[in-house]
Amino acid sequence: MRYLKFAVRILAVCAVVAVFDYTMPSRDIVRIVGTEVVRTDIGANAFFWAGSDAVAEAAATSRDIRFINSARPDGTPRVYRNQDTGWGWPPYLKFDSGNLQAEAQQLASGENWVAVTHYGWRSTLLSIYPNATNIAPVTGPFVTPFPWLRVIGGVLLAALAFVAWRIWVRFRSWLGDRYDRLRSRI
Repeated sequence: MRYLKFAVRILAVCAVVAVFDYTMPSRDIVRIVGTEVVRTDIGANAFFWAGSDAVAEAAATSRDIRFINSARPDGTPRVYRNQDTGWGWPPYLKFDSGNLQAEAQQLASGENWVAVTHYGWRSTLLSIYPNATNIAPVTGPFVTPFPWLRVIGGVLLAALAFVAWRIWVRFRSWLGDRYDRLRSRI
């Protein structure tokens, strides 16, 4: 039974870390090489796609998705989707995917290096892409921006976990004292 408890705790920690890693922003230094709009079937991996842009498409299984194609400094390709998150999860309140697409198209014509801020993972097996939220020009391909939001989010998550653990310990102590008093009366 002790191993089962340990396994459940490890799985719970892994789930929290996975949600944290998926939703917190990351930055990649890339050169934009092109943009496109692709009609995409949303199937079993619908969880990883943002909500539909139009109410009429809410029940549809396919929709038009904007993609930003780029290349890393070592030449490997990196593809981002460009969807509005709206009021949904994660709470980026992104409503400007059209403007971001136009900015990416403008930057695709030159040899400009940019920092693409995004959330999400890239999996070729599941056919999921990270969602670009911002594009900012940088001075060169070897710039390494510090991940302030990830660090602050990690510290806040650790503080929240510590507070929850202390509340649990105090509750268990209080419950044990109550139980001991009740037993002494009997």
